[in-house]
Amino acid sequence: AATTDPELDPAGFVEFNNILFLAHGRFLSYALGSGGPNWAEDKDFGTGVTIKDLIVHNNELVVAMGGSTNKIWTRNTGGTYTQATNNTYADYFAKVEARLWRATATNEVSNIGPTDNPLTLANWSSGITVGDDDVPITDLNSYGEQVAVSKEDGLFLGDLGAVFPNVLPEVALQRDAANGVGTLSIGSRIFYPYKDGLKIYDNGVSDEVGIATRFQSA
Repeated sequence: AATTDPELDPAGFVEFNNILFLAHGRFLSYALGSGGPNWAEDKDFGTGVTIKDLIVHNNELVVAMGGSTNKIWTRNTGGTYTQATNNTYADYFAKVEARLWRATATNEVSNIGPTDNPLTLANWSSGITVGDDDVPITDLNSYGEQVAVSKEDGLFLGDLGAVFPNVLPEVALQRDAANGVGTLSIGSRIFYPYKDGLKIYDNGVSDEVGIATRFQSA
C-alpha cells in the first residue's frame, strides 16, 4: 500500500532533510528521484493508525496521530523514529515564528519553544481552550505572528496572549464537521473551506467563493 496507494488518507507533504515526505494512511513514504510520483515506504505505523499531520521542528520531522491513543512520533535526519513515552498527543500542527503549536484534546491548543522536544509533555504549555469547548478543532495553520485555529463553527486567530476571536462568526450558523478541514494560509489570506463553499479571510475582511454566493443553506 505504501508504494502503490499514495492517495490513501493523505495528510500532506513535507520536505525534510532535502527529501520530500508524504503521509498517507498509516504510512510515511518518501519520493524516489525527480522524474515522477514514485514513492518508497519509510515507516509503517501499524494497523488502525492514520497519520493526521506532520511538520518540521528543531531539525526533526514531527508526526501527529490524532486522538489520545497514539502518541507523537519524531524522525531525525538519520532516519531513526522515536515515539513519545509521555502521554503526548496531537491532531494538527502549525509553526508560528519559531514556536510549534499543536491542537489536541478536541478543542485545545498548546505550544513549545524552538529547541524543545515535542515528545516531552512537560515542554508543552498549558492547554488553551479555543472558542466553545464542545466544538472540535478541524485544522491548524500559521498566520503571520498568529496561530489560525479552524473549528466547525469558524476561524479563530490567537497568539501567546490566549485571546482567540472568531473572525468568521457567520460560519457558526452553518456548523458542520467538514468546516475548516484543509484550511490553507498563504500570505495575508486564509482559505477556509466549509459546507457551502469557501471563505477567504484577508486582514480583517472576509469574502465568499462558491455556491453560498448565490444560494443560502437550507
